[in-house]
Amino acid sequence: MSGGWIFAGPYASIKKNHVTPRSHRLEWISLVYLAFFVLAVLSPSLYTRSFFGVSEITLEELTIFTFGIAGLMTFTFYERYMERREKEQEYVQNEYQRAKAELMESYAYIGSINRKIELLKKLAQDTSSNLGEGKRLPKELFHSLAANACAAAGADVGLLRFIELDRLRTGGEFAHDPEVGFPFRISNRALREVHEQGLPHTVLKSEDQQDILVVPSDQGHGPWKAYLLLHPLQMSLADVDTSLLKIFVNQAEVLYRNLMTEVAH
Repeated sequence: MSGGWIFAGPYASIKKNHVTPRSHRLEWISLVYLAFFVLAVLSPSLYTRSFFGVSEITLEELTIFTFGIAGLMTFTFYERYMERREKEQEYVQNEYQRAKAELMESYAYIGSINRKIELLKKLAQDTSSNLGEGKRLPKELFHSLAANACAAAGADVGLLRFIELDRLRTGGEFAHDPEVGFPFRISNRALREVHEQGLPHTVLKSEDQQDILVVPSDQGHGPWKAYLLLHPLQMSLADVDTSLLKIFVNQAEVLYRNLMTEVAH
């Protein structure tokens, strides 16, 4: 039994791994390995004489070594099998998490679309109801446009300003709430530069160094141009749907232009 130590090392390794979190998985492989160990221990009783010129002791050592290698290979193959299984399970888990995240993003996107549809329906309803009362366009309509734009962007303050570009004259200003003053100041010259540069939207610094999101109307002719000013944003600029804000400011400009035409006549 001088060769019995060959088998002790690998078996000790199995006993160490046996205490890992995968211990329940090692039950059957431990039995297989134990079987090889028992066979190795009993191998000396298989030989009572030498064979083909090989001594009995040498045969015992070769048999013990063979069973040890068989047990070690079984354990190695099992480890590789379990690693492959764990990678497959990790891949499935990652795919599940990715699909879950995409589903949540889809629900969030659907929710945002529904909110935008409701805002546009409210905008159309307010406009049609006010126009149906006659030629007079009440200030409440412009306050409503500013409030809807403010809600769409998640801003605390919204302001619609109408500027006569040639003379840099402010024709009118309407906050999201008639009772709220204007908490920031931006010059008409700075707003006209946005128009001259052809920017669809930008962020300007107010006179007191606050960041103001500026969304100009798409007006390409006529003396008047509308600007939507929002501050502060509760979301990042990349998450703000500026195309929706364009609808509000363009609608405001059309209504204001009609108002000025009516006044002129």
